[in-house]
Amino acid sequence: MKKKKTDTVTVAITAASYSGNKGAAAMLQSSIRQLYEKYGDKLQINLMSVYPTEDAKQIPYDFIHIVSCKPEQLLFIAFPLAIMYRLFIWLFPFRKLLECNRIIRAYRQTDLVVDEAGISFVDSRGFVMNTYAFVCAAVPLLVGTPVVKYSQAMGTFQNGWNRFLAKWILPKLKLVIARGQGTLDNLTGIGVTKNVKLCADGAFTMADSKRWNEEVDRVCREDPFYDDKVVGLSISSVVQKKCRKMNIDYVGTMVKLIGYLNEEGYKVLMIANAARINSEKPRNNDLMVGDAIYQALSDKTMVRWYHKEMDAEEIRAYIAKCRVLIASRFHAMIGALQKKVPVLLIGWSHKYQEVLDMFELGQYAMDFSKLDITLMKEEFTKFMADEAEIREKLDKNHDAVMKSSADNIRYISEVLDDILR
Repeated sequence: MKKKKTDTVTVAITAASYSGNKGAAAMLQSSIRQLYEKYGDKLQINLMSVYPTEDAKQIPYDFIHIVSCKPEQLLFIAFPLAIMYRLFIWLFPFRKLLECNRIIRAYRQTDLVVDEAGISFVDSRGFVMNTYAFVCAAVPLLVGTPVVKYSQAMGTFQNGWNRFLAKWILPKLKLVIARGQGTLDNLTGIGVTKNVKLCADGAFTMADSKRWNEEVDRVCREDPFYDDKVVGLSISSVVQKKCRKMNIDYVGTMVKLIGYLNEEGYKVLMIANAARINSEKPRNNDLMVGDAIYQALSDKTMVRWYHKEMDAEEIRAYIAKCRVLIASRFHAMIGALQKKVPVLLIGWSHKYQEVLDMFELGQYAMDFSKLDITLMKEEFTKFMADEAEIREKLDKNHDAVMKSSADNIRYISEVLDDILR
């Protein structure tokens, strides 16, 4: 069923929020800014938010409309309604009744849905998360609205359920953007190739904030802590959870790592790249693990920890003040690479490796399962010995990666323009 043409260009964005994960916020900021540069005042954004109350306080533009789209609302209400919508699309009164649901109505009033999940359809994420990724795309498709996937990591697809969901839904999308060669290879392995492009992560093209740059400059001027010996440490509740399952003491190891760095003459700036200041839940929230690490330090004089929810641009401004970054959060890594700050990665999937490979720096990623203070000391020593070479590779590959990131919206705009014709 075709929708009426209007003078507006309406894009719904799903699987991203301003609150919580600041990597998602960076992707939002970047994509919305670039879409606005192309479509101007015609642009309207429906942000399908899992944190509607928090996001309503943080949206930076008045053309962004918050639609509550919490997982339980999507899975147990909107998804069944969307199936009924598809089955009874010929029955106008019933169809209009189903559109009383805000999620269904928002998608029906949308020209294109952009799925900005940073990672989806990955075996290790399990049944629930992969089903949720499927439903995020299935609901708009069922009500007749096309979907594209913003640059993200996907695969592997060894798990039968995950493989089935991905093979069923991904070919039905207008565009699937792989975030790196590893993801592209995974998609090729399940026969998804015709609608696929490869682009660097969309957050690379998030613009700096003059306000936050000036504020961070002020903080650094007034605090003698900040000099050329500051090491950024991006901690992660996700890596902590994965370590706990393997009986690895993540907090204890980070405490020992900070102690070692201090002994070597480095100061440590702890960074929460995911934060929900009024929540005590660890999902999309690194504040609690940050507090645990900070409180366990016997000497805090050479450490800074800001217990607050920062904007994505503020975090990036602080990362730019670091000599190097040790990162457990993907988009903290992106921020460092964008600012040409050498980064040593502690991660848990191919999503880190494939991005570092774009800078010829894949060897500076270690898996969380090997997290051990002795190994960390060895890796950091080697990392710092290679600092000059790392900086050369950052300079060499930076422009090409930024262009690749900008291609996200170029490809998506081509799809959108074709829909609007």
